[in-house]
This record gives sequence, structure tokens and C-alpha cells, in this order.
Amino acid sequence: MKKLCWENINDLSSEDVSYLLYKEGKDIKAISIIRNLSKIEVEKHIIHSKIKYKIYKNGTDEKSILNSLMNCPKDERLSIISKMEKTEIMNIESYVINNIFNASQKECAFYIWFLGEIKSQRGIDRIITFLRCNDGTIKRMCCSAIGKIGSIKGEDALILALKENRSQVKEYAIKALGNIKSEKSLPYLEKISNSSDKEYVKLSAIKAIEAIKNGGLEIVK
Repeated sequence: MKKLCWENINDLSSEDVSYLLYKEGKDIKAISIIRNLSKIEVEKHIIHSKIKYKIYKNGTDEKSILNSLMNCPKDERLSIISKMEKTEIMNIESYVINNIFNASQKECAFYIWFLGEIKSQRGIDRIITFLRCNDGTIKRMCCSAIGKIGSIKGEDALILALKENRSQVKEYAIKALGNIKSEKSLPYLEKISNSSDKEYVKLSAIKAIEAIKNGGLEIVK
């Protein structure tokens, strides 16, 4: 994370500059005049920056950032990640990959979600490993992450997950197979679409088949 100070002015975004002035005690009107921006624009800068920088409140190391991020609402998480520098994301990605096996269940589920959101090719092996666990929440997160990453490497593990008795896990696996365009899974998906599974599971299978055969849009979940 770059330090929020005037010495780094050349590296600061427009939002950062407005927020730095705000942190110095200047009000919205003053910042608007100083920066020749509308009050609405300045307010947006400050709101976005408050969300962005609150994850550093308890520390700037990877563990502290992840803990803060984990406790943010999902829409805030996505906004913060989108504003992170590439090097910072890569450092956090490395931390997750190296520490996920020692994480709690809650942390593990979040780490897998994070790897999916940043489309981590480096983390795909870890995700595939956790897809073989018995925890339904983690299995769903793994399926979703593989689909978002778009790695065909997870194909066999996803096909195996189709044998799940838990319908939600099966649905997530189906959608991920559709997203990675797994032709190998077509016979399994055809069987599910004509099975006695729940209707939403069968509908997901039909959509995944269409996506694979027609190269349709991703069906991310």
C-alpha cells in the first residue's frame, strides 16, 4: 500500500488527493474549491476512500488486510479489491496460497472466494484440493472460484462433485463446468438434465450444456 501523504503526490489518485485534504480537516466545500471539483464529486471521493482505506485500520500486513476485508460487506470487498495495486494483490495472493491450509473454516472459505475474485491461476491447485473436503460451504466456494478463474484444470474435480447429494454443491459444480466450457462433462450434465434432481439443478445443467455447446455467456455464481 502506498502511504497517503503529500510526498507521494505523483502516485496518488484523484480520490486519494481529496481524501488526504479531508483527513487534514478541510470540509467538502473547501476541497471542492481547492480542487475545482463539484461537491458531489468530492463526496464520492471521500466515501470511496473511506471504504478503501478502512481495511488498513488494524494493520498493513497481509493477514490484517485479509481479516479486515473478510469483515466487509461483499460489495465493499469488490470495490476495495478493484482499487488495490497489482503488487499488493499479488502479495496477498501469495500469503493466501502459503497459509490456506492453516486457516480456520471461515478464513478458508474467504481465502477461496478471494482467489476466485482475482482469478488466481497460481491458487487453482489449492482450490482443487479443498473441493475434495466434506464441508458444503467450502465446496460451493471452490466450485464458484474455479468457474470464475476459468481453469480447465479443475474439470475432473468438478465432474466428481456432480455426485454430491447436496443439491447446492451440485448446482455450483454444474455452473462452473459451464463457465470453463468443459466438453468432457457433457454426458454427466445430460444425465442430470433428465434425472429426478431438483428443478433448479436440472435447469442449471441445461444452461451449462448450452454454454458449452454454443460458447455462450458465462453463468457465474
